[in-house]
Amino acid sequence: MITMNRRDFVRATALATGGLTLCLDTLAREVTSATRAVAARELGDFLRITPTGDVLFQFVKHEMGQGVATSLAQILCEELCADWERVRIDFPIADLPRYQNERNGGLDTGGSCTIIYQYDLLRKAGATARQMLVAAAAQQWQVPARDCVADNHWVIHRSSGRKLAFGDLATAAAALPVPTNVELKDPQRFVLIGRAKAAKLIPEIVTGRLQFGIDVRVPDMLYAVIARCPVFKGKLKRFDASAALKVPGVRKIFDTRAIAGPQHVSFVPHDIREGVAVVADSFWAALQGRKALEIEWNEGANAERSSEDFERFAAERALVRDDPTGYLGDENALADLSRVGKILRASYIYPQQMHSCMEPLNCTAHVRPDGCEVWLGSQAPNLVIEELQKLLRIEQSSIKLHLLPSGGGYGRRYYTDMAVEAAYISREAGNVPVKMLWTREDDQQCNLAHHFQHMEYQAALDKRRKLYAWYEKELRTYTWAARYQDPTLPSMAYDIPNIRYDFEDLGPYELMQSSAWRGVVNHGKALSECFIDEIAAELKIDPYQFRLSLLTPGRMAPVSSDYSISSDRMRGVLMLAAEKAGWGKSMERGRGMGIALAPYASTCSCAIAEVTVRQRKLEIDRITLAVDCGRVINPSGADQQLVGGIIWSLTALLHGGAPIKNGRAVHTNFHQNRLLRMNECPPIDVHLVRSRDDRPQGLGEMSAPLAVPAVLNAIYAATGTRIRRIPLPAEIHVV
Repeated sequence: MITMNRRDFVRATALATGGLTLCLDTLAREVTSATRAVAARELGDFLRITPTGDVLFQFVKHEMGQGVATSLAQILCEELCADWERVRIDFPIADLPRYQNERNGGLDTGGSCTIIYQYDLLRKAGATARQMLVAAAAQQWQVPARDCVADNHWVIHRSSGRKLAFGDLATAAAALPVPTNVELKDPQRFVLIGRAKAAKLIPEIVTGRLQFGIDVRVPDMLYAVIARCPVFKGKLKRFDASAALKVPGVRKIFDTRAIAGPQHVSFVPHDIREGVAVVADSFWAALQGRKALEIEWNEGANAERSSEDFERFAAERALVRDDPTGYLGDENALADLSRVGKILRASYIYPQQMHSCMEPLNCTAHVRPDGCEVWLGSQAPNLVIEELQKLLRIEQSSIKLHLLPSGGGYGRRYYTDMAVEAAYISREAGNVPVKMLWTREDDQQCNLAHHFQHMEYQAALDKRRKLYAWYEKELRTYTWAARYQDPTLPSMAYDIPNIRYDFEDLGPYELMQSSAWRGVVNHGKALSECFIDEIAAELKIDPYQFRLSLLTPGRMAPVSSDYSISSDRMRGVLMLAAEKAGWGKSMERGRGMGIALAPYASTCSCAIAEVTVRQRKLEIDRITLAVDCGRVINPSGADQQLVGGIIWSLTALLHGGAPIKNGRAVHTNFHQNRLLRMNECPPIDVHLVRSRDDRPQGLGEMSAPLAVPAVLNAIYAATGTRIRRIPLPAEIHVV
């Protein structure tokens, strides 16, 4: 007898009535012949339509709470001319041959590129399916297709008024050849793109129908946890499992040294810590078994180091000049004593941060002699399949990866370690299905983290007290983009005669594995906005007016050989934010406003923070945000993404950091690694620029770096105190 839980019952009922909402089979069972009778008909890539008329959008990217599934569905539905209420999000099996290519945009989700890459593809997919449905109706009526039109889930014959529903046409349309040329809608006729829509998956989430990785149940499944070395790069010396094996429910215990060490995965290399896996009948039994383990680690040199040691080392390296990574004008302009009247210097530090995903990392895997099945919420299923192919030495076609949403990704779920660990444990435990789980303490103490950045700045004023030269040195512990688009110049649009950028990789010396984090390298780079404020203060120029003076109208500021920033777009968001925030209004002592202006890829953003400092305590009164992200698909989702990014930034400002002592993470859970509380969150006003760009640009990561420099600048305006490192001190000195 097969037991069925509530989620399975809801899904089976939906299948029986034809109202399919999710194609994912939670128990990995074959569907019945009765279900096949109402099977969805494929109309090219990305789309299925059931005979009952439900449109199933094949969502091959990763939904991690950012709402991108809704936005992509809007694009498809717009061109399809479907009824928005009849559209469902479908999470299929990862299909590399079909989707991991330029034609269909790939399966990976990151870099705020999903909508950028999928916009044209989904418009074409929707228009193609619409044309096929129209052709099927015209064929049935024996009329020219040009005399028919699709509208809100119907195909209508213009002259007679006859109409057929999409569901009635799905079978016939799927049998037609896929057209090679299709006509896209005129954007002036859009009815869904640009309209605010609630997230499609909310009903599935609140009713429990949507399955996350942590929800997965498969027959005969076991559970596993891993005791990982608490010190990065440490080794397993020995372990005794005698007591642990006596814990009721514990099945097997073995080490994971075979899969530990550096993982050279595409452009996201990372490290898997050595450890000991405990496999049991339940998560609780596995956890108790892990507690009973006797383990001795060879902790290595990192056990003698702390965050303070590392920051001192970085500060020493910051004073060393090598050949520049890139420059404009004279690379040695600061040394030209005939021109330079004064040099300003400052150092800013953005420490490592934890991802703190609400759904702890997990993966369920079942390795068999003939293949492998995996249930995982991953931002890079393509990389997961590639790594499992290498680990298990099987063909990619033998790996079935169920695409699942996740409770937060933020870049952490781009890595493959959880899948590699789960598959290895499944195989070593005897080719049985195993759910491998991280606890919250594992997440805080043994996880990958956002990279460390030390930003060293110098500015030269000439004899007329004009900004003559800019020097920036970045020291960072993570260089994932170096193979692709690490900039050769600072990421700013300011027109300065001489600019020099130096870079140094601190990765070999880090005490915690660095990784991508929402906003990636831009958090530290945005601190240049604090140094811009320092220059404005020295020159006694209003920070807003100073920025405007440096943004030359019509100029495209070079950052690398294939990337430049529009000064006009940067001016646009700066002026809009200043207008909406009321920049220049009179403020009493202890209150101040600060600006942060930063690009991210092709999106331009500006944040203005308003703060009050009373009795050395900070109150953040308001954040005003202006963003130019091109065409906006879903204004509601855009607003939520931008607000979320600001909250993310404020969390790092007030509570962030991942301190290390004796090689070990100090924080163990949320009582130490705090997240922003509701009472700490200020009003956040979002304003989207009416862009002349007809195409959408990135949005998910754009606002995350902005609040830190904006608030730091506002604190200076309110108190006269410069703070150059986060998180903020408990008390703020007032000059």
